[in-house]
Formats: sequence, C-alpha cells, structure tokens
Amino acid sequence: MDKELEKNNKESRLEKSREDKLLAFIGGKFIIYILLIVILLGIAIYLYTEISYIFTPINTIISSIITPIIVAYVFYYMLNPLVNFFSKKISRFSASLLAILVGIITILIVIIGVVPIIVEQTQNLITAMPRYIEIVKGYLEEYSDNAYVQVVVEYVNTNLNASKISARLITIVTSVAQGIVSSISSTASVLVTMPFVLFFLLKDASKFNKFVISLLPKKLEKPVAETIDEIDEKVGSYIQGQMLVSLCIGVMLFIGYNVIGLHYAFSLATIAAFLSIVPYLGPVIAITPAMLVAASTSWVMVVKMLVVWGVVQFLEGNIISPNIMGRSMNMHPLTVIFVILIGVNISGVVGAILGIPVYSILKVLISKLLISLKDRYDKFYG
Repeated sequence: MDKELEKNNKESRLEKSREDKLLAFIGGKFIIYILLIVILLGIAIYLYTEISYIFTPINTIISSIITPIIVAYVFYYMLNPLVNFFSKKISRFSASLLAILVGIITILIVIIGVVPIIVEQTQNLITAMPRYIEIVKGYLEEYSDNAYVQVVVEYVNTNLNASKISARLITIVTSVAQGIVSSISSTASVLVTMPFVLFFLLKDASKFNKFVISLLPKKLEKPVAETIDEIDEKVGSYIQGQMLVSLCIGVMLFIGYNVIGLHYAFSLATIAAFLSIVPYLGPVIAITPAMLVAASTSWVMVVKMLVVWGVVQFLEGNIISPNIMGRSMNMHPLTVIFVILIGVNISGVVGAILGIPVYSILKVLISKLLISLKDRYDKFYG
C-alpha cells in the first residue's frame, strides 16, 4: 500500500514538473497577462465592428493624428542621415532645424522650378493622348489580317476610343478636384502638424524609444530594444534607398528620352520616377504612356524607347539597387509582387507604397518570436 502511494506521489510530482516546465516554456505567469490582453483586444475589436458608428468621432481624431505621424516618419527617414551629418559639428537641436530648412528649400525649388514644367507637359500629354491612340489604331489596322492584331484592334476600338478617353479623363480630373476640396482641412492639418512631429522625431527619436522601452518589464527591455533597432534599420534603409533609386531612374530616363528625341521626356521620366517607388509593378505601368507617345511618332521610336527603357532597367537591377539598397530587405521578387497586390487590395495606392515596409516590420516581429520560441524550447526540452 505504501509503495503504491509513493508511486502515485512520484507520478504526481513528475506530472507537475512537466506542467511547470510547459508553463515556463510558453512564458510563465506573464503569458497569462498577455492572453488576457489579447482576449480583451479581441472583444474590443468585435464590439467595434458591431457598433462602429459610435466610434466615428474617435476615428476622425485618430486619422487626423495618424496621417501627420506617418508622413513625418517618411520625412524622418529621409532627413535623419542629414541630421546625423550636421550633428557632428552642431547640436542635435540645431541640426534638426537645419535639416528641416534644407528639406523645405528643396521642396520649394521643386514646386517653383519643376512642377510648372510637369503640369504643362502633362496637360499637353493628356490632350494629345486620344490622337496618339488613333495613330496607333491606324498602324494596327494595316495588319488587320492577322488574327491577334484583330483582337487588339477590337479591344482598342471598344475601350480606347477618343470619346471614352475624354470622358475618363474628365471623370478623373473631377474626382481629383473633389478629393482636393474635401481634404483641404486634413491637408492643412498635416502641413501644420507634420513639421512639429518631424522636428521632435529628428531631435528626440532615440529618447522616445528609450522612454517606451522603460515602461516594459525588465526581462523584455533588451529584446524589444533590439527589435525596434532592427525595424528602424530595415524600414529606414528601404525608404531612403527606394527614394534614391527612383530619382536615379527618373534622371536616367530623362537623359535617354532626350537623346532619342522622345516628346514629353520630362513628364514621362517624372511619372516613371514616382511609379518606381512601387517595385516591379510601377515600372511596368510607367512604360505604357511612353510606349503610346513613341508609337505615335514611328515604330523606330518605339524600338529606341524600349532600348532606353531596357538599359535603365538593367542598370537599376544590376548596379544601382544592389549598391544603394544592398540586400537589406532580402525579399524574393514574387514575395514583393504578392505583398504589393495585397496592399493594393487593402488600401489602394497607399497600400502599394506601404506594403513592403509593413511586411518588413511583420517579418522582423515574427522571426524574433520564432527565434525566441526555439531558444526556449532548447532551454527547457533540449
């Protein structure tokens, strides 16, 4: 009887030891608090979806705060290297002010010197686009005996006739104008708030991170600090690198288009530079207007334009991006495309632009979590 009781006690102790080890492996008692927070967040999200109309004023307030913060962070990553450079000679406070001043002067130079040219050429391009499409249709109809060409001609006649293009352009211009009018207040809010947010980010970003980390339990301070640093490095290098790559693409295309004598070289190169912010898909979209303008001149011009485009894409893919971007993102092209498509479906153009930075943040968080779980498994069961 005593032996059986001792055996049962031993099995009970072993079972308790296994339970304690499992609890320690998943995070100890701290995990209970985490689970409670997750459950409460889930309940809050469910209630929000059921009675979202109550939170409309809160949504307005949050969106008015979030937008300038996001814009400020983009400019922060662009100007922070400049602040680091200036702060070697002057205080961080003065360096932040000087960097913002340089940014404002640069934007004003672009607005005064470049925007009028872009607007004029873009207006001329939009006005001439129906004529260019009619010219392309004429070229295609010369080869209408070919079955494939007939399909293309039928599509062009159905979807790309001059009246439909004019109607679409009017619709686009009207919707853009309405959007501008409806967002004047929010735009003004961003313009007023963003510089102040940007200044304090440039001046005190590291202090803010340390303050947030200090609010956490001691055992989480080091891993959270390392995670924030890694996210900051990846997102910062991506934004800085992508902006510089897009600028290089725009400059190279502008030079190339001028060399071959392509009309609207400045506008077409500027469009390509902006669209290149979205990897892979952006350049594919940007080639369409350049192709139409080239085709309206001659097929020889189309060949020249394609050669310029191919050379620029080769230089960007093999020399510029590897040297500027490095391998910081370490993303397969298919992953990039899927991330961009998901971003577009979730939040349109903004989703396409922010998709990769958000993906990189999630990738860092998930990889850190998996590494932590592996280390804990090796510690308790290895």
